[in-house]
Amino acid sequence: MNRRLLSWVAAALVAGTTTYVFAQTRSPQPQVLSGGDLGFRVEGTDFRGRPTGTFVVRINGNWVEVGTSGGVHPATK
Repeated sequence: MNRRLLSWVAAALVAGTTTYVFAQTRSPQPQVLSGGDLGFRVEGTDFRGRPTGTFVVRINGNWVEVGTSGGVHPATK
């Protein structure tokens, strides 16, 4: 029974460590892929190698993270 428990704990630690390492991959310097004043700041990749990051807008020459409003607005004609 103790051997089975030890194996389970070891497997959980390996899985957790692996997940943490892959989640922490970051590019050395954030890169903004942009078109004018709207961009996407690449901050790393996920476990499949897809870029992850944040949508940003350029305000007075500085890239600023985009926020969202929580409300629902009716469609205008």
